[in-house]
Amino acid sequence: MPDIIVIGSGVIGLSAARALQLAGYDVVIVTRELPLSTTSVAAGAVWSGTNLEGRSRGWAATTLEHFLSLTEEAHTGITLQRMREVYAEKVPDPWYRDRLPFFQRLSKHELRRGLIDGYLMDVPMVAPPIYLQRLYDQFLAAGGKVETRTVATLAELAGEAPLLINCTGVGAREVARDEAVYPLRGQTMLLDASDIRVGYMDNAAIDHIFPRADGVLIGGVKVKGDWNRQPDPQISERILKRCSKIEKRLASAKVLREFVGLRPGRAEVRLELERLEDGSPVIHNYGHAAVGYTLSWGSAMEVAALARKTEAL
Repeated sequence: MPDIIVIGSGVIGLSAARALQLAGYDVVIVTRELPLSTTSVAAGAVWSGTNLEGRSRGWAATTLEHFLSLTEEAHTGITLQRMREVYAEKVPDPWYRDRLPFFQRLSKHELRRGLIDGYLMDVPMVAPPIYLQRLYDQFLAAGGKVETRTVATLAELAGEAPLLINCTGVGAREVARDEAVYPLRGQTMLLDASDIRVGYMDNAAIDHIFPRADGVLIGGVKVKGDWNRQPDPQISERILKRCSKIEKRLASAKVLREFVGLRPGRAEVRLELERLEDGSPVIHNYGHAAVGYTLSWGSAMEVAALARKTEAL
């Protein structure tokens, strides 16, 4: 019997599993889909600390430090990327300004019409297929095991390990019976456009251009309550048209892949210990919405710390 079962193998589940291994636990992942088939592979996956408060800000800071260290290593899937983040209103300097290797305000002439403010900064950019595969390989190399099966309820796993970690993302609506969880459907496109070196992010308009190690990801959409996981050609056409107005070279770029993912929406992340009806402990770690990568390593480290406390109870 393993020490811990982690349910889910997206970036939240894999990160938690690795953090628990590093803390000395024998871990098994039980998952419906392997990492490269999860919502996490569809993510834009830029580190973005905008509008984060409380525990989420702490998790983001921990993840930023971790990701910055990985940008100095080869083949991690994480690179240091120069990004423009723009706004239609005046904004203060972000809380993470002094934590970044480079940061400066954009001048008026550097902003598109209709925009008022923005930053130019260097932030970690993740290529999910590369990074997730690396995490998965590390997990297996450390002795981790993976079981592919569908979990309907947490109770069905209660006797299989002393502790469960619930990282089921949007699936927590059913698995944890949490009606506060809802899908935020996203759709993105990966293009072959290696000549584009500076990224672009307008979160209000959901216009994103992300140069990554595997291509340039553009997006996107954020549709609440939509469970459809198939790409919509009309949405892809609109995304390409919008982003090509920002960066004309995208119009003629080859489309490498289209992605659809269901972000786990929730008013706030649920990271806490709960006891099931039979007394079995489960640590919930889900509801990261559109900032799963940004919060991933910080929340994983808190899961590992909470697992140690649970063990002592």
